Amino acid sequence: MINKGSSIIFLLLAVLFLGGCLGKRTTQAVQYTEEEAIPYKIAVLPAEYIKHAENSTEHRSVLVLDDDRLFVADISRAAITNQLAGKGFMPLQKDVVDNSLAGLGRDGGWQLKSDAELCKILNADGIVKTDIYSADMIKALAFDLFQLDAEVVMYNSAGTLVGKWRDSASKRRISVPTGIIGLAGTIVEEVFADPIRRQMRMVVYDWAWNMAQVLPDCPKGTKLPEVIAVDTNVDNRLFGVGQKIAVRVDAEPGLKCSFDIGEFKKNIALPQTSQGVYEGFYVVHEGDKSVDATLMVRMRKANGVERIWPESGSMITIDGELPPELETVKFQTGRTGVRLLWEVPAGTDLDEFVVEKGNDPVGDFEIIYRTRTPEFMDQDVLQGSTVFYRVRIKDKAGNLSPIHGAIKVIVPQFDERDLFGQLYGTLIKGNYRISFPVSVPEGAEFIVQPGTKIRFTDKGRVDVFGELKVLGEISAPVRFHSNSTEGITVLPGGKAVLSQCEFNGFSKGVTAAGGYVELRSSSFSGGDYAAAVIADGNFAFKGLRVKGARQGLLLSAGNGTVMRSSVDNCTQGIVFEGGRAIISDNNIFDNKVNLLASQQLVISDNYLGSASRDLLKLEGDVLVKSILDAPYPHGRRIILVDDKDITPEELERKFADLKTRGVNSFHSQHYGDAYQNLNKAVKMKDDRDVYLYLAYTLLALNDDIAVAEILNEGVSKFPYDVRLHQLYVRHLLNKGDLKQARLVLDKALLLSPSDNNLIYMKDYLDHLAAPAEHASDDMDDTHMDKVKEDKPKENKDDQ
Repeated sequence: MINKGSSIIFLLLAVLFLGGCLGKRTTQAVQYTEEEAIPYKIAVLPAEYIKHAENSTEHRSVLVLDDDRLFVADISRAAITNQLAGKGFMPLQKDVVDNSLAGLGRDGGWQLKSDAELCKILNADGIVKTDIYSADMIKALAFDLFQLDAEVVMYNSAGTLVGKWRDSASKRRISVPTGIIGLAGTIVEEVFADPIRRQMRMVVYDWAWNMAQVLPDCPKGTKLPEVIAVDTNVDNRLFGVGQKIAVRVDAEPGLKCSFDIGEFKKNIALPQTSQGVYEGFYVVHEGDKSVDATLMVRMRKANGVERIWPESGSMITIDGELPPELETVKFQTGRTGVRLLWEVPAGTDLDEFVVEKGNDPVGDFEIIYRTRTPEFMDQDVLQGSTVFYRVRIKDKAGNLSPIHGAIKVIVPQFDERDLFGQLYGTLIKGNYRISFPVSVPEGAEFIVQPGTKIRFTDKGRVDVFGELKVLGEISAPVRFHSNSTEGITVLPGGKAVLSQCEFNGFSKGVTAAGGYVELRSSSFSGGDYAAAVIADGNFAFKGLRVKGARQGLLLSAGNGTVMRSSVDNCTQGIVFEGGRAIISDNNIFDNKVNLLASQQLVISDNYLGSASRDLLKLEGDVLVKSILDAPYPHGRRIILVDDKDITPEELERKFADLKTRGVNSFHSQHYGDAYQNLNKAVKMKDDRDVYLYLAYTLLALNDDIAVAEILNEGVSKFPYDVRLHQLYVRHLLNKGDLKQARLVLDKALLLSPSDNNLIYMKDYLDHLAAPAEHASDDMDDTHMDKVKEDKPKENKDDQ
């Protein structure tokens, strides 16, 4: 491969050397022509290449493509036309000349005519011919060569030769790399060089300027502003949003210059930036549109004399229309990195996809990959990190699709990682190990993301002096595993809120040694105890599931509640040794001792495994005011303590009063009062409307956990009520639990298959089903705003 490349470079250098040996042609001396013989209205004929004889010593052209031959011929003709116009001649329009010549037949019909005949046919005072002896357009790694050697011949209408002028112009660059580093540098220079046609265009303009110095002025016309060169980037052809169409004119000083882009934009200023140099540009804006526009430069003297310079071959296309955004970008995470996938939009003028990456959704993004395939694998990510991606479409004009947010990707910690020292911030979903005591320091907040697994070994435990939040989800609980170590201890001043967690194998799961502890919808298995309160503080245990512990819950101090929990198959279900506790709506059964109290304890409305006083498995100073005859929430309330304040009639009156006050408070938007009354009412009697109003009240208070529990309870007690099902589906959708939402919705549709809201929810759920697998964290809840909220209304029964 290297030998082949070296041979090509050697061959090209040989051609260049041979061209240099032939000698550089110098500008001819000025030819003097009688003024009477100089024509005014001239026709500039198409440029032609001279065919050299086999034994000719003339340098031959080195053009890579046939299109290049035509390009050089066209701009040579246009450049000499522009220079002749500046010297007072009146060139006929190119289209007029070409159409007249085409009428003379194909295969060079016009070349067979005499010069005088051509003048008559074209209705011109004279003709100008351009003969190209050689033209080189070579751009290689080792060197560049751009060269033109051409002759201009002018005849008048009598067929008399006015003059011949021949000149050449060239531009060369030689760079022979001596090694790998040199070759790399040459490649970089090649990538960032000007387009090959622009470089050739500048060589042709240089040749035409040289010719203008020896061509005669036309005495019959007005001498126009002198132009040395016009430099543009029109050879780029296609321009997108933010790109510049740039023009530079080297001419005599003191002119007023501007340029037009076809009919799209006119009189774009070209201010004089230095002596005789005029520069300006137009920046393409979003929405701009133009196809095959010609660039025209206008130069005006102070006396009003104007010169127009049409830039040859300037077929400018402006595309200011941005490509569409990608509708859906999915992602998959794994040990090897993050894989992004998307669909290719139909009918898009696609050039490539651009993948951008950032560490912040509103910060700087870096382009990390360009591809034509609808997927990308980013292996440069760390486990346990959060990254943001944007995937944009780039069209052939270089336009990028609009920015509309970023895709947040949390890369789990797949490989188990040790936690030690002080904990604060957010723990990314993943696998972790605690082998030594760690702490959440005072004033710090430590958050554990859903789906995380933490294994406690040896002396591992967590001491909470600050604030600990472990908020799992139904589909992604937080799992704590241990080999009989201590778990989490909350100390004075600390706060811990744990929801949807699983504790397995701990000797002591959660210990409240002060501060505030809230446990919700979590399970505990085995050990000395699941949760214990051993010092003054507040606690709230709700929706717990405790199995197989020596002591399920140990309450020795503090103030709090144990509600809607299940404690079974333990040696001692709940042990009460002090403090104040409200224990209600629980299932405490199948334990050796369901409840043991060393101090007086009053409980009510719990299922204790039996409806008989003698089989409740209670020890100590326990007063049971009422029990449930079946597990909560299906059991009926049985009053065991006769109290005149709790007769059936008085109970019904209190219930009706609480319900009325709760409903009125809800409609008055006094949600705190509504919750207090409705929460008491729902404990006294099963009533569909109370469940419905209480659910909407909790929604207004943004208590998602309580909403889920009350709706689940209401649906279980009123399985054929459509309104409860509908509200439950809406709540599950907003929480992203699509699987459970599907189950509840299917049941609701069986009850009411023509309900419009249920049908809309089904369509919406079907729409979310595909992307939800990989992007449930980023699901946009705003679509659910379209679901009509079927809030309860006041009626006579409610009053």
